[in-house]
Amino acid sequence: MATALEATTAIQDKMFSTMQIGQKAMLDSVKSWAETVETVYAKLPELMTADPIKPTQFMEMTLGFTEKLMSSQQDFTTKLFEAMIPATRAATAATTAATAAPKPKP
Repeated sequence: MATALEATTAIQDKMFSTMQIGQKAMLDSVKSWAETVETVYAKLPELMTADPIKPTQFMEMTLGFTEKLMSSQQDFTTKLFEAMIPATRAATAATTAATAAPKPKP
């Protein structure tokens, strides 16, 4: 039987692996999006010269998007931890039951 430390480590490893898969999917999406934008701009040169955005506007727009992304990630993480509450209750109950059980006599 696995110890609590081993079980916790296994869970953390699985969650980390899953997170990396999600991050890779996101990076692949962004790369695909960027390549699409590059293709569109290459085909429509008039967009490149029409009313260019100022660097400060671009920075503000990018930081605004970053704030929305971070807020979304915080909300997701909060909901994720809330979803795990039943598992922690079950683990606590099992531990309490195991420590409260009478010990066998030698």
